[in-house]
Amino acid sequence: MRPRSRPSPPRAASHPLPAVDLLRRVDARRGRGTTRVTGVDWRISLPLGALVLLAGCKPAPHPVERVEVVAASLVDAQLLAQSPAQLQTALQSRLVPERGFRYAPQDGNAGSKAVRMTLELDGLNERERGGGEPPFEEVTASLTVRRTTDDGVERIALQATRAQPAEGDALEGRQEAARRALDQVLDRLVKEARVYLDARGHDDARLVKELRSPDALVRDAAVNTLVQRHNRAAIPALVERLKGDDPLEIRRAIGGLVELQAREAVPELIEISRGKDPGFLRELVYALGAIGGDEAQAYLYTMSEGHDQPAVRDAAKQALEELNRHGRRPQAGSPRNAAVTPRRPVR
Repeated sequence: MRPRSRPSPPRAASHPLPAVDLLRRVDARRGRGTTRVTGVDWRISLPLGALVLLAGCKPAPHPVERVEVVAASLVDAQLLAQSPAQLQTALQSRLVPERGFRYAPQDGNAGSKAVRMTLELDGLNERERGGGEPPFEEVTASLTVRRTTDDGVERIALQATRAQPAEGDALEGRQEAARRALDQVLDRLVKEARVYLDARGHDDARLVKELRSPDALVRDAAVNTLVQRHNRAAIPALVERLKGDDPLEIRRAIGGLVELQAREAVPELIEISRGKDPGFLRELVYALGAIGGDEAQAYLYTMSEGHDQPAVRDAAKQALEELNRHGRRPQAGSPRNAAVTPRRPVR
């Protein structure tokens, strides 16, 4: 008689990872909208070591040792009816590991990694919607993030604006709308602070890759960090921003090009001057004077002699004098786009 074979032990069940619901909200300044991908079911059983490795890829929360609110900035925002202490608490409550932060004012071990945050309310404005509709309440605030590094004090300046419609013309409805807008502004500033601080810890090679990220905020942080490190790989991205419609973004791009002395961007800077108001042109000619080079010099001379606005002519003359005084000329051997040299991440 043949021996009865023993039944093989049951296999361990392969538990699928839970469905993933990815939600990405597009910044209101770049067009409102929401992209949602749902129902992605991962039917792959990963080894424990791989799961641990994936979990370890998430950056550690950034320690925060101090949060301050500029009290004077609340004087003109009486509609919010918020004290500096209340606003400070609202910001501190968002500094949690899930959002990339760890609020630890008593932690003496954080050292140079710890950051200090200063919140300032820049404006609370009422915007009419027309058609007899209740107005929008618009809140703008700035967040300055500082920390001490081996190279000195590192500073990141952020600003966000959000608006919410009021429900009726009563004071309570307008106040509720303003507070909702403030909540959105604080959420945005905390998110931007995390992404920018994460970028500060990346080497230049990774930042160059992030210039092509589908996430606009990641791209912004990469450009900002490369400019801060004087890496000319950021120049094409800055030039591309000159073609946008947001005046604030254009001004930031011009500032980055000045910081990098990007003489190869002078033709694009001259191009965007067409049809601009005198105030913008004055800013632009000063920027061209700071960048320098033969092409900028020729343009400034033309503007100083032939523009129909006296204020623009005077600004061009001053910029030209400054350029000539410092003798700015193209640097010998400066490549159009310098090679990317990895830097030691700052943490």
